[in-house]
Amino acid sequence: MEPRILAIGRLQSTLDVLVEEWDRYGRNVIASNSKDRIKEIIETESIDFVAIGGGLPDDEREKMVGYIAEIDSSLDVHPIPRTEEVQGPYSFIPFLNNLAIMFKVRKAME
Repeated sequence: MEPRILAIGRLQSTLDVLVEEWDRYGRNVIASNSKDRIKEIIETESIDFVAIGGGLPDDEREKMVGYIAEIDSSLDVHPIPRTEEVQGPYSFIPFLNNLAIMFKVRKAME
């Protein structure tokens, strides 16, 4: 079962390109940079987890984690770690793919 993933980032135009790339891997991703849209997605879609890209400044990422918890505290939220290897939007592709694989492995082990 492919998880339904909400990807959050700074620029919607970049997220749209990333969604196209994740589609090539068969990922089921919705992406947004709008708090109102993020709230709507969480409340209306069956989201398995949230991934946050590195484009948001640290304080905004922390606020976003809190915002998501206020909407649905049961959702796992995974901000991409800040490392030297994480540079640019392309780093978000394998990060989210790895999360999706781990989600599926955990589900298979249940």
